[in-house]
Order: sequence, then structure tokens, then C-alpha cells
Amino acid sequence: MAISEVPDWARAAVSARHRKEMAELDYRRELRRFDQHGYSQREIARWLGMAQPSVLSALRTAAKVTMPLDGFSGATPYEICQRYAARFIDRAQLVDELTRFPYVQGGHTNGYDSLIVDPPGTWSEIDDAARRGLISDDIYETVFNRRHFSTAPEAPAVGPEEPSPKQ
Repeated sequence: MAISEVPDWARAAVSARHRKEMAELDYRRELRRFDQHGYSQREIARWLGMAQPSVLSALRTAAKVTMPLDGFSGATPYEICQRYAARFIDRAQLVDELTRFPYVQGGHTNGYDSLIVDPPGTWSEIDDAARRGLISDDIYETVFNRRHFSTAPEAPAVGPEEPSPKQ
């Protein structure tokens, strides 16, 4: 469902939900950074005002979170779209990041089974984001066109032919 299909009075709640999901993901990434810098669970617990066993549990959960690639606001195309829907990034940044993202190849069947499960980072995440209303059809089309047609070689300029050298 596109955000335009949501009643005006409900859009604030939809946006708040997206922001909440992104805030939770950002919190887990910050926990990973504490751990990567070698801080003890007691230090982390004291700073965050929580019990040490809760920190241990949170660190275990945080260890499963993928960090964003350098130069990108999210770890996957879908997350980048979520950040746009949460209004953490603007349209220009969204289009730029989705155009530059190093997509991975989609899943394949084994020849006997038609079930395909795509790994994280495939173009299918853009399809999912559009279907779930995180991005508009216009944004989808813009990114698609930039990815597929921006690498085409430019056609040579058409003009008068150069005279051939005389021999």
C-alpha cells in the first residue's frame, strides 16, 4: 500500500512506526560499536542504565545486525527505503544510494524446485519496498532507469562527415 493510500490523519502513525523500527536498528548498531571498542558489559550497563544481564542479551541480538556499507545509510536496499519512509533521508539521497548500491545476484532454483529465496541486497528488495508503499512507483522507475540505462554508451554525435584526407 502506497503512503498516498493511507488517510491523512493516519500518516503520522505510519511514519512514527518507520522511525521506531529504524531507531531500534540504530540502537543495536551502537551496541555493536560499544562491543567492538572493547567496553565491558558493566560499563555499557552503567552508561545505558540497564542491568548487566540485559546488556549481554542486547549484545547477542546486536551481533546479528549487519552494518551499513560505507557511503550508504543502510545495509540493504530495503533498509534504505525504510529510512526514506521514516523521513531520515530525502528523495535525492534515496535515489542516489539505490542507484549506486552494489546489488548481489538473486537466488536461483535447483532445477527441480521453483522456490527462490533471494539473499539480502538483491533488486527484489526494491520490488518489496515499492509493493509495501515505502517508495513510490515514480521513485522505482527513476532508480530502475538510472541503473539500467546510465551505463549505456552515448551515441556518437550526428553531424557533417569529416572530409577524408587527400592522398
